[in-house]
Amino acid sequence: MNNKWSVRGLFVLGVAMTGGPGLLADTSDEAIAERLAPVGSVCLQGQDCGTAAAEAQAGANGQSSGGGSDGAALYASTGCAACHDSGAAGAPKLGDTQAWSARLAQGNEALYQSVFNGKGAMPARGGSSASDDEIEAVVDYMVAEAE
Repeated sequence: MNNKWSVRGLFVLGVAMTGGPGLLADTSDEAIAERLAPVGSVCLQGQDCGTAAAEAQAGANGQSSGGGSDGAALYASTGCAACHDSGAAGAPKLGDTQAWSARLAQGNEALYQSVFNGKGAMPARGGSSASDDEIEAVVDYMVAEAE
């Protein structure tokens, strides 16, 4: 008699462990896709890391992307903000007039060349794949913020 109850108990336990959660879970394609969706993503330097989102936000704030030459949007999307917002690796912070004063005295052309060739911890082109015009637009934006 005890064997009979033991076998039944094991059978019920096995069914509960293997089929129990599956019986309650939503098995629609949408529910499965949602459960399998990644919880985050990794964006490496040089990749499009939210450019569309930054442009959409700029548009929502009443700013124009200007055909890709809007310095503020490019500043955020090309990776410049990563160092120049925090001052990482000695980068002059955006809008810090004192930190930019000696650089502003050199003129914009010298600043363009610093970005094109790299300077200090900043790699050439700031590590981005931005065009010359885009880099100049970002530099112009950063200069305007520091003046």
